[in-house]
Amino acid sequence: MVRSRIATSLLLVLLAPGASLAAQVVSPPDSIKADSLRKRPDTLTTTDQLIKNSAMALVQLQPLPLAGASALYPPGARRVFTRDSIDWIAAQTVGDLLAAVSGVYLQRGGGFGRPEMPTYRAGGAGSVEFVVDGMPFTPMGRDSLAVDPSFFSLALFDRLEVIHSPSTLRVMLWTRRHDRQATRTKIGLSTGDLGLARYLASFERRYPSGWGLSLAADYFGVNAPPGGSGGSRVTNAFAQVGYLSGAHFGVQAQVLVEAIRRDVLLSDGTAGDTLTDALAGTRTEGQLRASWTENATGLGGRVDLYAGRTTWRGDSVNRSLGHFGAIAAYRQPTWSSELSIWNQTQWTPLDARAVLGWSPIERVSGSIELAEQRHVGDRQSAWATARLGVRLPLDLLASGVVSEGHRVLVPALVDDSVRRFTDYSATIAFNRRRIGVDVGYVRNDAGQPVAFSEFRGVPQLGPRPVVEWASVHARLAVLGWLTLESRYDHPLNGVLPDGVPPHHALSTATINSRFLHNFPSGVFRLKVQGVMESWSPGLAGRDTAGAAIAQPGATFFRGVFQLQIGSFIVFWDRANMRASKPGYLPGYRLPSLMSTYGVRWEFAN
Repeated sequence: MVRSRIATSLLLVLLAPGASLAAQVVSPPDSIKADSLRKRPDTLTTTDQLIKNSAMALVQLQPLPLAGASALYPPGARRVFTRDSIDWIAAQTVGDLLAAVSGVYLQRGGGFGRPEMPTYRAGGAGSVEFVVDGMPFTPMGRDSLAVDPSFFSLALFDRLEVIHSPSTLRVMLWTRRHDRQATRTKIGLSTGDLGLARYLASFERRYPSGWGLSLAADYFGVNAPPGGSGGSRVTNAFAQVGYLSGAHFGVQAQVLVEAIRRDVLLSDGTAGDTLTDALAGTRTEGQLRASWTENATGLGGRVDLYAGRTTWRGDSVNRSLGHFGAIAAYRQPTWSSELSIWNQTQWTPLDARAVLGWSPIERVSGSIELAEQRHVGDRQSAWATARLGVRLPLDLLASGVVSEGHRVLVPALVDDSVRRFTDYSATIAFNRRRIGVDVGYVRNDAGQPVAFSEFRGVPQLGPRPVVEWASVHARLAVLGWLTLESRYDHPLNGVLPDGVPPHHALSTATINSRFLHNFPSGVFRLKVQGVMESWSPGLAGRDTAGAAIAQPGATFFRGVFQLQIGSFIVFWDRANMRASKPGYLPGYRLPSLMSTYGVRWEFAN
């Protein structure tokens, strides 16, 4: 009888609509002692809980500062993607973000879930390097030639910077940093054709005592097309715990796990030749960091000490690599200095870099980077890169870069010899709110690029002669809510380098509106975007006999719809809308009319 009365009372509390919880407290039966209720936590109304969370979300707590992000560069030397732009851009992978950078051609080995290998200025493997939270992200796996950025989960990163030089790109990624007392949670769900599924969940908490905790997991899977091959499953998991003692000293430990399962990809021919081998393995990236900061303003001195280990287990290949390093930086409003020294237990025992930046007057800024590396096999890399930017009248900006030295692009290859180079570039840009134009010239020295081992259909690349490039980037915001944007790259001196198509263009037309007349709070946002990528015929590479492999011209269309209400996002993404048969590499076809749609929601709780 007592249990029945208790159940009835609880049911009335849960189902009574329109009343606050405080008004729904039911008096306990006489048979229950009132003292037994003292162990229950205080009950808050929904309104009270909302007010409490809103107040906690306004309380800012200092996280550990970004490591390796204090260098001063001239305008145009780097491109920055913040968390807001990552959530709002038409990108599902880090490779999609890099495809928007001038000079990058993303070699896609098929549709979603297949390899996405970026080559910069026809440099092949080694032309793009990655750094995660200040520590070099060294290629690991079966070949250890290059990092596949499609393995990264965009949801794990708070910021991405791309630092340009005439022949290489340095991609800096930083995991999410929670700086509020209120807990932040994010969930995501996507589905699509070919059984595509993506599940995302993250939890971030920071305490006034200085402790912080972050947990995240992201699963992606897609099936092979009917009668075809090439299914894929990638799981990312991330855990981070840190402690900040006051405003000066902190420690942080984190681990990033990538569990990869890719099926073999076969050609469409009757022979069923292998285009990409199957891949099954797990990469674990562990990092321990101690940080000292002179003050919380970002100015002054900073020192970060690292110890890390990278392991790969799978495909009968077990590898382990240790990282030990330090980053020392000093920043003032008009100048900066940064020194990083790394020891790796394989391939590159020494990696030392120094970056000095200076802006003596408001319209002039420059930087110089000095780097030295020692590799196994008694090989050495050393180069210097100087950058200068000048703001001219009429909102014009002129900049130039010169890089000279000798370098080993793929240290894991013992027969990859030292390449001497003198590369330079010049850019003039005009940027205003409604219109922007950048025109660039790049000159790359001759060299021997290395092909990506993921693509057996293109086993090698021919020698690259001296190449001169022209690049144009234009932006026109016609009506404020309608933006047209395009970038174009083309070799000038009649050379067709292997691995990248000539006359390569990537264009977008974007409707982006908040409908402020109807929603003055700005909580509503709508984006409709069309993407067109096209190129003319070129050379994909060389076969095993050294004969050229033709790359046919192609045009791809992509459509993106995205609706945001507060922190809740609904999206729909449709790729290869013209059902084009040629792919980004010969033989590697993209699925026709491939759709992905889903939701993402980030909230404080």
